[in-house]
Amino acid sequence: MNIPLFSSVFISALVDSVNPCAITILLLMIGLMFSMQKSRKAILTMGFFYILAVYITYFLIGLGFLKVIVLFNIAHLVAYIAVGILLVIALINLKDYFFPNFLPKLNLRISLDSRQIISDWIFKASIPAIIVVGFLVAITEFPCSGGVYFAILGLLAIKTTFWQGFGYLLFYNLIFVLPLIIIYLITTNRIVAEKMVNAIEGLGKKSQLLMGIAMIVLVIIILLVNLNINLAI
Repeated sequence: MNIPLFSSVFISALVDSVNPCAITILLLMIGLMFSMQKSRKAILTMGFFYILAVYITYFLIGLGFLKVIVLFNIAHLVAYIAVGILLVIALINLKDYFFPNFLPKLNLRISLDSRQIISDWIFKASIPAIIVVGFLVAITEFPCSGGVYFAILGLLAIKTTFWQGFGYLLFYNLIFVLPLIIIYLITTNRIVAEKMVNAIEGLGKKSQLLMGIAMIVLVIIILLVNLNINLAI
């Protein structure tokens, strides 16, 4: 196993997974299920299909881009473009944390219109509707998390065969939905769910600082791996 590459995939997936988009929607869905007096079994079922839909959709997005990157032999170009995107996003997060009044803030999260559409589907409270919610979340959150994904896709196209990359993507997306699985298992209790929402809201600007730092560290790791430097990770 290529340890530096595996480490890059693992760390990238962790950074990518700690995004407020999918987590917020999951908590919103659980809260609505409670308000509609759904049973714990129904909430668990809905949560399972939501996470499964996010996983499959995000995996297929990555697989499709990986095939295109390999087909057109643009792996190095994609990796460096993605690194540039990551740096821009990192600097935006750091700017908004340290200098919130310098230049307008850029919203890198799901738009209000998209959230309204997602909320309308959640209210349907059926398994097909929840699958649609998971699909919509994965699609609409991609602009705010796609930089990390693109960087890894570029590395996989350079360092692996297509089927090895396929396996890495399965692993990447498992780590990507891991926070959702953990939150899903511990928030089927209404009191815990409410405390989790308050905790996430309490992070506020700190999440921007942490995300900015994490992305800069990730850029360094990806560049070192891309330049064939053997990291002792």
